[in-house]
Amino acid sequence: MKNMYQEGSQDSLPYNSCVSVFPENDTTDRIFAFVYLLVGYSFVYVFMDGTDTWMLSAYTVFYAAVVLLYLRGKNIYLSKESWFWLGVLLSIGIPFAFWSVLHIFQILALMAVAAYWTLAASGRLIFQNRTSQWVFFDGWNALEVVPFCNFTCQIRVLAGSISGGGEKRDRQSRPKSILLGLVLAVPMLFIILPLLSDADAGFEQIAGSLAGYIQGHLLRIILRMFLALLVSSYLYGLIFGGIHGRNTDRIHTEELQKIGEEIRLVPDTAVCTALAVICLVYTLFMGIQGNYLFAAFTEKLPWDFTYAEYARRGFFELCRIGAWNLMILWLSGMFSRSRSYEHRGLSFFTVLLSVLTLLLIATAAGKLGLYISVYGLTVNRIVPMTFLVWMGIVFVCMVLRQRREFPVVRICVMAGAALFCLLCICPVEHWSTLYNEWARLRGLIM
Repeated sequence: MKNMYQEGSQDSLPYNSCVSVFPENDTTDRIFAFVYLLVGYSFVYVFMDGTDTWMLSAYTVFYAAVVLLYLRGKNIYLSKESWFWLGVLLSIGIPFAFWSVLHIFQILALMAVAAYWTLAASGRLIFQNRTSQWVFFDGWNALEVVPFCNFTCQIRVLAGSISGGGEKRDRQSRPKSILLGLVLAVPMLFIILPLLSDADAGFEQIAGSLAGYIQGHLLRIILRMFLALLVSSYLYGLIFGGIHGRNTDRIHTEELQKIGEEIRLVPDTAVCTALAVICLVYTLFMGIQGNYLFAAFTEKLPWDFTYAEYARRGFFELCRIGAWNLMILWLSGMFSRSRSYEHRGLSFFTVLLSVLTLLLIATAAGKLGLYISVYGLTVNRIVPMTFLVWMGIVFVCMVLRQRREFPVVRICVMAGAALFCLLCICPVEHWSTLYNEWARLRGLIM
């Protein structure tokens, strides 16, 4: 197992095409190649025919258990990082059986975290097998590069377990070959049987019930089996590639860092000037609109505004401004010739823009908090407030980063994952109803 974690050769580009070298596989690989057929079929069944919400939760536990068993069979043990993301995976998936306030976003997040955790559990994250500044490349690896570059691995492992050399091996594989032949005959029967039915009325009567069953059930089963093969090939390619290190070293941090240095073309003075103009605009805006913006902190509404109008007017615009400011700081840090914490001017304007953004975030949170204090809690008020809390964490980290070096991206990603898990774990809608009833009885809300 020691050679399993050795890095591949360094190429001239940070992303390289898929390799064709196929690693040796053992009995564990072959067993789980068959198990992943069930994993793929279960996935397709849950999303095609699953009518109960508990099915997705059960599938989450099932998928995690299969990955853990496969890794254990290969003598690979989870790191602390992997245990964290396993907790995130289960925190998103299991509560779906009981409640959900995020719906489709929760399902999409579940799939993304499952792929990311699988890559982390197999020890194949780009930087020291930890969530790092390269997290988006790790996600790209987990969702696209590794599973698709290893898409045929399951078929090759299954074919190797069925075929083999020698007369003894042929005798042992004969039942499997017969089963494979029966499976291959099914689509041919779909073509032949309707033609025979049209050719002979007697045969049509005999085959009538069979045709009805085929149209009603078997076609659906065949469709699920076809999709299951695609899904299982994708999922098995991800775990097989992670375990054997196949196509997991297509992206190299050294090359990414080299490219990052090469695109630092904008003079520091130009970046400082742009940030200064943006900060000046925000300062003037807050100075002119101060009474309106910060009225929420005094619990006094501006003239001719209701609570609902005041809370909604400009709230989402302020949230978008915060997101744009984060993008501006990210771009300035990427293209400026110096890093922000290495240049006094860049550091100053980064802190200033972050502080101004925090004031805008606090303003949006105050408007929303005032609305909640009057009308109570709802899911649509709690989710944006959680997003504002996360943005606050991000900009506080940006400020602190100018004084001390620490992994900003890692902290922000994990904080976002933890907040998202809280929204999934907690029965937000039920708790909101309980609070509203309690507050309304005491005259705290309308």
